[in-house]
Amino acid sequence: MRLFVALALMASVCLAGPAEVPIEKNAPPAAGHPLTSVVVTQCNLIVAVYLTMPDGRLLRFDKSTDVPATQLLSMAYTATRSERIEVSCNDTGAVGYERHDPV
Repeated sequence: MRLFVALALMASVCLAGPAEVPIEKNAPPAAGHPLTSVVVTQCNLIVAVYLTMPDGRLLRFDKSTDVPATQLLSMAYTATRSERIEVSCNDTGAVGYERHDPV
């Protein structure tokens, strides 16, 4: 019986695809500091910012949000753990990585 349950669980995990994190277009400034943040940039422009909040929410911001880039960076770099990934302007893949200590 345990084997059947394990196989059923594995099958359901394999069938479930990745979930897209919705964009926070008009999110107010986050209360408290994010636990983690990842800033993705390309040609030194922000592509997306992901914040993991203390209440368990995962927030995603991009160029279509109404939050200014300076405010996004300020929120991101106050996280307990913050990283920035630079994506190549001309090729595929990452070309740079930075880890930021909290302010």
